[in-house]
Amino acid sequence: RVAITAGNKRSNNHEEQLAMYIEKSYLKTASLIAHGCQAVALNSGRPHLQHIAYQYGRNMGIAFQLVDDMLDFISTSEAMGKAAGSDLKLGLATAPVLYAAVKHPAMNQLISRGFNEEGDIELALEMVKDSNGIKLTKALAQRYCDKALSDLKQLPESEYRTGLAVLCDLVLNRNS
Repeated sequence: RVAITAGNKRSNNHEEQLAMYIEKSYLKTASLIAHGCQAVALNSGRPHLQHIAYQYGRNMGIAFQLVDDMLDFISTSEAMGKAAGSDLKLGLATAPVLYAAVKHPAMNQLISRGFNEEGDIELALEMVKDSNGIKLTKALAQRYCDKALSDLKQLPESEYRTGLAVLCDLVLNRNS
């Protein structure tokens, strides 16, 4: 197994690698959404809702990043505005790759060298296609959307809560 790092932490364990990937996704994307939601709650005159709003944004943001990483493998370049496999070209091991490594342990070698050798990106793309990495990533995004919807149930019913619930579906089912 190869060590995946997050900050100064290292791990060879798949579950720990996935947890570090989720933490990176929080820091990259979800923290902005979480803090934005928290700020709205603070400015709404209902500061007691800050934690709920933050949790909703955190869960929604992680789901958004998971779907984005999944789309890097299944969407067209035209739809995404970037080439398929662009995360691999940056040396990034996203959720579909980490899940594919369970079925294809050789993926760990590709990850460890940052997909830098000739043919690494093409091989990694094939391993992801030949695994359940996309399906498992989508299921994980669904779980984060479900958490976000659960967070929303703590808010008073309103058109805004309904809109935030619809956003969960839009994030989960987007294709670009």
